[in-house]
Amino acid sequence: MKRNLLIPLALTASVMTGLRPCPAQSAEPSLKQTMDDVVKRLYATMDEKALASLTPDTVLKLFTDDQRKVLATKYWYFDVNVPVVVSVIRNVDQPVVPFWLAPAGFAKTDLVVKNEEWSYEVWQKPFNAGRVELGINGFDMHRTVYFVCVGAQQPGVSVKITNLFPPGEAVITMKKGAWTYRDWDDLYIEELPKSLEGQLLLTTYRGRAREAHLIGAFRRTPFPSSARPDQVVLTWSENPRTTQTIQWRTNPSVKHALVRYRRQAAKDAPWTEVKATCEVIEDRLLMNDRYVHRHTAVLRGLMPATAYVYCVGAPENDVWSDQAEFRTAPDGDAPFSFVTFGDTHRRPEWGQLIQAVDKRHPETAFYAIAGDVVSTGLFRDDWDKLLGYSGDVLAHRPLAFSLGNHDDQDGLGAWMPLALFEFPRNGPKGVEPERTFSFRYGNALFLVLDVGTPYEIQAKWMERQLAETDATWRLAIYHFPMYCFKEDDEYGPIRRRWEEVFAKHHLDMMLHGHVHHYLRTRPMRNGAPVASPADGTIYVISLGIPDRQRPRKLPDFAVKYMSGGPWCQKFDVAGKRLVYRVYDMAGKVCDELVIRK
Repeated sequence: MKRNLLIPLALTASVMTGLRPCPAQSAEPSLKQTMDDVVKRLYATMDEKALASLTPDTVLKLFTDDQRKVLATKYWYFDVNVPVVVSVIRNVDQPVVPFWLAPAGFAKTDLVVKNEEWSYEVWQKPFNAGRVELGINGFDMHRTVYFVCVGAQQPGVSVKITNLFPPGEAVITMKKGAWTYRDWDDLYIEELPKSLEGQLLLTTYRGRAREAHLIGAFRRTPFPSSARPDQVVLTWSENPRTTQTIQWRTNPSVKHALVRYRRQAAKDAPWTEVKATCEVIEDRLLMNDRYVHRHTAVLRGLMPATAYVYCVGAPENDVWSDQAEFRTAPDGDAPFSFVTFGDTHRRPEWGQLIQAVDKRHPETAFYAIAGDVVSTGLFRDDWDKLLGYSGDVLAHRPLAFSLGNHDDQDGLGAWMPLALFEFPRNGPKGVEPERTFSFRYGNALFLVLDVGTPYEIQAKWMERQLAETDATWRLAIYHFPMYCFKEDDEYGPIRRRWEEVFAKHHLDMMLHGHVHHYLRTRPMRNGAPVASPADGTIYVISLGIPDRQRPRKLPDFAVKYMSGGPWCQKFDVAGKRLVYRVYDMAGKVCDELVIRK
């Protein structure tokens, strides 16, 4: 399924996965408040079996008349300057028509709108100048939510839309080639009635299906929180040579937590304590663990290339984690190793893989994932599975990852992973912190890129990063592949723009995921193979979970292709020599490369 995120994705509404709310638009009851209220009553009156058995009819009866009015009017609203006809264009595959549509006076027409994937029916209603109010898409999770066209009742009259909610939505011209979903901006309208051409098209995003999602919506985590610290994860938010960021989880009973640490060699030294900040993470549809506390502490003033031991916990209940160790980054050209993965999708097989790798290669300094870390980024149980299946590996080896389309899904933003993990805040100006960032480890610079940040903004940021660094090795991590098979290739504009930067300021390797196979290119420069890694960039796609076998002919630009998986990529860096090896689950070497400078 194609998905090309070349425009910034703005959060425009609150959804039932715990998405943080937008500022209130008025004193009127909001859709979010209404859904909060009914979820609270559902938990109080229904068991898990009943929650799993909800139907459109039973759900609608849960709301009062006033709440049903909110559901019918506060999903989408705006003002128009002249009398208009409003068209609600809904997917014919959605089995249940929104409950409010016909009672609000909308009539189904014979008009049809099509894109390359779906057909839509058109419901219309005339409105006078003033306020237009529209309701929810439904209580199901039908992702191809309806979109809206607005046209003047009188020919030749110009329509202006103001006070639009959700704020920030794009209003464009309805025509062939127009896009409707801002999280799938290359899904174009291919067929539409003449009467709709030239009208104002109110675009949306597929994640709005979650705003009123109740049918089949409630979930359980297999790893619920408790008062004992768990999900201890190391990351970096500052300099890896002299700092260490530590995150962990408890249930809400623990409010004040801290880290105790000391140098591993100083076994009799007193502990140094650092207080942690605490953030409440809510997933409203997680039946058995709706709220957790995420604690974060940054240890500063550490010595480079030094081992430390630590534990996390809370004096208020005197419950502590097991001791773990970490090692700070070395100075200069000191040798180091790191391991990367393609998509991991919170699968248990990836947990088995990283634990096996950790035992086979204890010299590994840190781990990195090239996006699609989980399958649904705003489902906290997905992150619970990722961390639960990986055991305690990430408590003693830091993790970095780029955001993939599944981590930042349906235009909903990536607030949950950004709340769960702390990364450097040194990305492009004007971009949400931690989505795009860089870090220096030893003599290598790492650029961690984001599918949801416009590629032009990242191109300019990378150019500055690469121009200013004195790092011997320069590597980047980005979920979408720059080079892949022709039928998968939808990232040509990104590749061409970024390769301008890489040709000017050399990038050694770029690591990808997304297409669920393994592929390594020849050194590439401006779209063509070159003789030496010194003259071009090597692009690698990989996969951290098993997938089906897909025999394919090797493209001209590629050196190695494999299907199946899973694999990991291990890098051994020593001065001006880099050894790259790919291992399967059993530890067999499946591909390797040596680069010398």
